[in-house]
Amino acid sequence: MATFSARHGDAPRRGVAHGSPATAAVPFKQTLTLGVITALFGIVVLAWPGETLRVLGALVGVWLLVAGVMRVAAALTEHQGMGRRVLTGVVGAAMIIGGVACLRDVANGVVVLALIVGLAWLLTGVSEIGIGMMTHGRARIWLTTMGVASLVVGLVFVVWPGVTLTAMVLLTGISALVIGCVEIAFAFIMRREARA
Repeated sequence: MATFSARHGDAPRRGVAHGSPATAAVPFKQTLTLGVITALFGIVVLAWPGETLRVLGALVGVWLLVAGVMRVAAALTEHQGMGRRVLTGVVGAAMIIGGVACLRDVANGVVVLALIVGLAWLLTGVSEIGIGMMTHGRARIWLTTMGVASLVVGLVFVVWPGVTLTAMVLLTGISALVIGCVEIAFAFIMRREARA
């Protein structure tokens, strides 16, 4: 669940060559951190498949809160286009609300938790596709691909909310692990291209 933006004129320091085709200016540390958090969340969920729904809800809540806060912080501190900042901020705020709902034990059933997770993935997918459309070159392809993957995962949860707890754990863990790893790879690839 990555956030992609950069300050105007600040691209070389942030990991994208100034004037390069990938004017999305991908902030390496932020993208890498979000990828690692998402991947670790997936690993933790898969490592505890027999735990209760309460534990899963708490893990989802923490994950959404951390990712949401990072998105809101990026929207407030970056100076790239207003549209991108607003989109990032709105998605971040929605994720924070979802995280608080999980931690306050609002998600007291599999269906509610599945819908919250599904909406989080859907919002992430829309955000990544939207930001991808504002970029050029390889960054556009990567962002759009990750956005579509997030949308597909979100739709699975929303369309199929009445899954069993076991299926819920597997779907959540696998999707988070895969998308987190893709985000990590994206961060390193874009930094390598920028240096080249």
